[in-house]
Amino acid sequence: MKRPVSRGVVGQIARSDLKGAKRSSKPADLSIRDGELAVALLRGELALRYQPIVDLRSGDCRRVEALLRWRHPRLGLLEPGDFLPFASELIEQIGVWVVRAAAAQWTEWRGLGSGLGIGINVSAPELARIDALMEALAPFGSGVVTFELSPQAFATPAARPAAMRLAAAGARIALDGVGIADAPGRTFAAQLDELKISRAVVRRATEDPRALAEMRSLVELARDYRLSSVAVGIEDRAARDLALSLGCDLAQGYFVSRPLVPDRLGPWRKWAAGVALTGSLTLTTFAGLGKAAASGSGQQTPTLAKGVLQTACSIDLPSVESRSGLDLECVRGDRADLYVEESIAPAVRDALAAAIERDMATVEEDLGHSFASRPAVYAFASRTSFAFGLQTVFGVRGPDAGLLAAANGGITLPRQGAIVINLQNVPNDKDFAIVRHELTHALVHEIVGVNASLPAWFDEGLATQIERNGGATVSARGSAVALGILSEGKTSLADLDQQTDWAQRNAALDGQAYSVAAEAVRLLEQRVTHDGLIRMLDAIGGGTTFGAAYLAEAGETVADFTRAFPSRLAAESQARIVQTPRPDGVLWTLAGFMPDSVVTVAIDGTGYHLEYEVRTDKYGMHQGSFGGTAPKGEYTIRASRSGTTATTTIRT
Repeated sequence: MKRPVSRGVVGQIARSDLKGAKRSSKPADLSIRDGELAVALLRGELALRYQPIVDLRSGDCRRVEALLRWRHPRLGLLEPGDFLPFASELIEQIGVWVVRAAAAQWTEWRGLGSGLGIGINVSAPELARIDALMEALAPFGSGVVTFELSPQAFATPAARPAAMRLAAAGARIALDGVGIADAPGRTFAAQLDELKISRAVVRRATEDPRALAEMRSLVELARDYRLSSVAVGIEDRAARDLALSLGCDLAQGYFVSRPLVPDRLGPWRKWAAGVALTGSLTLTTFAGLGKAAASGSGQQTPTLAKGVLQTACSIDLPSVESRSGLDLECVRGDRADLYVEESIAPAVRDALAAAIERDMATVEEDLGHSFASRPAVYAFASRTSFAFGLQTVFGVRGPDAGLLAAANGGITLPRQGAIVINLQNVPNDKDFAIVRHELTHALVHEIVGVNASLPAWFDEGLATQIERNGGATVSARGSAVALGILSEGKTSLADLDQQTDWAQRNAALDGQAYSVAAEAVRLLEQRVTHDGLIRMLDAIGGGTTFGAAYLAEAGETVADFTRAFPSRLAAESQARIVQTPRPDGVLWTLAGFMPDSVVTVAIDGTGYHLEYEVRTDKYGMHQGSFGGTAPKGEYTIRASRSGTTATTTIRT
């Protein structure tokens, strides 16, 4: 049974967008009759107003927020707070209508040459039933839409998978109405593109030291997490000046502009273009292409403007700055060149440079080839600058740049000899394994040629295998995860074959398509040997297809391998214990046991015995460590359950 949305939830959705806390004086709760809103949907009485959101430094209008209105035949123009509390049965229909209406308006603006993005509020009930919203999102270009979620909506169980699907479809995700109590942790922030600071905090910050401290903390938090920050409720010059001084990125409020009807937005932009640090706005120009507020996901192959750069290393940095508006610093290493935004900390820059030199040798050894030309690695601090750099430096189309920006830690542009790193998407990658992953792509495509076609699962799986660098624990978990996904029928290698489908497939698997692909490459390498895999790459570079190269080495077709992959992986899934040495002992991992089962673990050494029970996770795994306090020496770890036993010997 489909349950109506509670009045409390609807009350949260019905936010006011008027100046300050001012609300309509219409007695809507007494005047709106049953069924009127449903009729309004049919009669086209709902409308959208668009409030500009501008860059505090340049004044450029980055996007507009779509705000719902009801042109009531008796009561006049109503705000959401006047009628949404009576719309619990219609929230999903209204949400879909808003997205479709915004898409139609964006299409019209695009035809007139406007590249504005659009922000749309989305509620918890809509997140719980995301399919209709996804269908309505289809007309938008990638990176155009920013879905704004309240902290309460993001806390619901449906929020994370829904946000991943929206991001994979090309949308940005903003946390709206954020106070200090709503500040996200690093893991939470990894799913976001933007923090919109609560209007209550912004309004009080010019007079209340506590609110000022909260606003400063939120701006610094956004910067630390590489998120855009928006000051909402900028209603006077003092609030504007304060937000600018704190380093906030964007501003929204009556001091910038009231919500506008669509045909007034163009005249407003022309007027704003004539204001230069005077009057009510800190605007300089709205002409030309602004920074791409882009996000999306996927490893979709970009459409490149050929001839933009002959090689990445030949690029003239002053011309890059003048073309893109990004300040890039060049670090020339022994064998590669690194270009980083000047906003990236020196310690991060130096660690990146060291990782490039280190991992070039690793990748060359694994693939049996050396780089024929110096790789050029470009590192951008945020998804916004990453997407903008792809467009203006490398000629990637705007929609593709946005699609690549949300879930990708990096991409490789083989035609231009460039690797582009998105640091916002790899905040916890202290070892910069993403560099190893992308260097693998770069060398593989140098070997096979830029026009060669590889299955997405092979291309991504090989890069993931080398990225993991032989880590037994990570490989064991990847194997268990892949087997679980295949056993549940969530995907197949055939589903992961096309580059253009990779993003959506990976998002649907919560990012675990890489584990499935890596396991496929591992089993493929077992069949053809490591040397055979290198011969396959060489053959493809000589003009042979991937299928023909595999047939020559393995004696079976790729279709045979694809069909047999799940059963071959399952056949390897015996109970086992893998170990990874650490400075303080050994990290050991059980794998191949029944999911969610009790396993007895016994650890024995000279004069030492320890026995206890553990419970495996949903993949049949459990992880522990040993050696931190026990005497140095040799120990046997034995794990058993109902006739299933695994044993390993460790040395501490």
